[in-house]
Amino acid sequence: MHLISAFVIACAALASFSRADAQGNGPPSDSNAVTLSDVLARVRNGHPLSQAATARIDAAHGSRETAGAFTNPMVQYMVDDTPLPGRGPIPMDREAMTSAMIPLEPLYQRGPRIARADADVRAARADARTQAIELALDAAHAYYRVAIAQVSVGAMRDLSAWLDSVVTYNRARVKEGIAAEADLIRAQLEQDRAAVELSMQEADLARERATLASYLGSPSASTPLIVAVGDRPLPWHFAELAVELSHDRGNSTALLDRTPRIQAARERVGSATAGVSVERRTVIRDFSATLGTKQSAGFTSLIAGLTVPLPLFTQNRGEIARATAEQHVAEFELLSAHRTASAELVGAYDAAKILLDRATLLTARQPGSPASAPAMLARADESRRIALGAYREGAVPLLSVLDAARAGGEVRIAFYRALFAQHESVLALAAALGLDPEQVLLSPSPVLQVPR
Repeated sequence: MHLISAFVIACAALASFSRADAQGNGPPSDSNAVTLSDVLARVRNGHPLSQAATARIDAAHGSRETAGAFTNPMVQYMVDDTPLPGRGPIPMDREAMTSAMIPLEPLYQRGPRIARADADVRAARADARTQAIELALDAAHAYYRVAIAQVSVGAMRDLSAWLDSVVTYNRARVKEGIAAEADLIRAQLEQDRAAVELSMQEADLARERATLASYLGSPSASTPLIVAVGDRPLPWHFAELAVELSHDRGNSTALLDRTPRIQAARERVGSATAGVSVERRTVIRDFSATLGTKQSAGFTSLIAGLTVPLPLFTQNRGEIARATAEQHVAEFELLSAHRTASAELVGAYDAAKILLDRATLLTARQPGSPASAPAMLARADESRRIALGAYREGAVPLLSVLDAARAGGEVRIAFYRALFAQHESVLALAAALGLDPEQVLLSPSPVLQVPR
């Protein structure tokens, strides 16, 4: 009777394990699960760094308004030959002068100052777009790290439950004297190892969930954060992009010029160039014009004049050299940004194409498999079922069963790791093209056009 009971327990465990395999250990399909589109929308609308980038644009607009403002004139009123209080009149006519002095230096510097401020505004906008893209990539990376952690925890929980049933089955067989105690000890050791590994995986999942929650707001300890990702590759058509890259694969200038990072670097060059012009026009300082009237002996006369300093010494020679050096710095940074962006674009394209080809093969469905599971996962599940059945019949040792069980979980984790890497590679390629990764997810067509 004990042997029959143990056999029934083992069969029930095998059935439950097979049902778990058929359902899959991938990311859960909970209705309350957070999607990547939800995460990216929250990041775009409420992340502090996004708000900081918007504030920088407002600051640049404030500098632009200051650059275009006119300087106020200086009004002066003077009275001469006025008697002191308590004294008698003086034998001279009273004179009064009213004048206004208009600084002319800001007028001939206004053009380059406005040009520099406009370039700074455009650079701030491009930086804000770059910040939004980088935030979206970071949030997507955190999202997929939570997803793979969920897969790992699910696979390890299934393995732990299966090992519990194996230990129960072998304990009953040892009690009946049918199996050697070595199998029971080996199964218990594997059970302990799986329990430790499950705790480590759950700790990693908790950390990854907290990291992802930082992009959404304050982490919540009461409600675990669950993400949901399908088992299909993220589509992307490379034909148009491949044509453009083939023309200029080394530099990819036509594609890179549309990216916000390159646009920001180019605008900084324009701002630095306008800064050199401002410093060159500051050679003559305090240039102003005076206009007014003078009243004396009953007559009113006109007063006009110019104040021009003699440029015997060039006071801003050092500032001109500094501004010129900053222009060179901006130009070198633009060249460096071109090199980096070109390498990232070519690398992202090659990686996305390779991973898409591999993910397409991995996710191919095997006819007749449970719930149309991918062939790779179906083979892993079948291998575990065959190994357990052979072990029950005494055809294979326990180590073969344990190895098949571990291999099944490792294959599932490797499958989703490759699939999520393909998703991230497409998002990285979109970012290298200057596109918001959210556009890839919200595009109604699998063909995402190269920006024009």
